[in-house]
Amino acid sequence: MTGNLQAIGFLFSWVLGWGIGGSLIDAGLIHAGLYSLESGQLGTAITFVLWSIVWSWGGYRLYQIMTKPAPESDPHGGA
Repeated sequence: MTGNLQAIGFLFSWVLGWGIGGSLIDAGLIHAGLYSLESGQLGTAITFVLWSIVWSWGGYRLYQIMTKPAPESDPHGGA
């Protein structure tokens, strides 16, 4: 059961981070005047796609790190 809760927590955190991060990036770009919501959704779409790619890559790398098996240790200290 612990593994399932860990997976659910990881997925929940990943989705929450993706949504909040994308919104903050979008808000910053709109505030900076790089695009406006009134003139179309192209800027928002580009931000969505790029942020999704970056966040997916980061989530995949974190998953690899978290699921990497621990190195075998030699109890006798040999090489």
